[in-house]
Amino acid sequence: MEALHKEVMFCGLGSHLTIIDNIIQELELEPYAFDIRLILMEAVTNAYYHGNLSDCTKPIIIRYLLCGGLLNLQVEDSGDGAGELLIPQAIADEELLEDGGRGLYLIRCFSDSVEMIRNTMFISKSVCVH
Repeated sequence: MEALHKEVMFCGLGSHLTIIDNIIQELELEPYAFDIRLILMEAVTNAYYHGNLSDCTKPIIIRYLLCGGLLNLQVEDSGDGAGELLIPQAIADEELLEDGGRGLYLIRCFSDSVEMIRNTMFISKSVCVH
């Protein structure tokens, strides 16, 4: 399988679920759909609310590269990236049911690595491709 590297840019949260599903289909990663959908939904939601400050005119960019058995995702917001984003290694049981604060933890749980560099979240996940 050849490496596939693409990006998609959009504004707001009106179409992000369709965009995420299209990425999964394009990459033919339906067996990993739940994990990838969760990872990207949380990363895009974080980009919109925290990076773009809920401004639906500011773009969000998803870049994706599938090479062999490694999926690399990047979610870039339009923020200045000045604030430090802590990606928790663990959260308390009572935090699992709260409305906020668990998205970054879930991304970490469903991916191999995640880090935030300025205004871009870099995520990698091992997948089995044929």
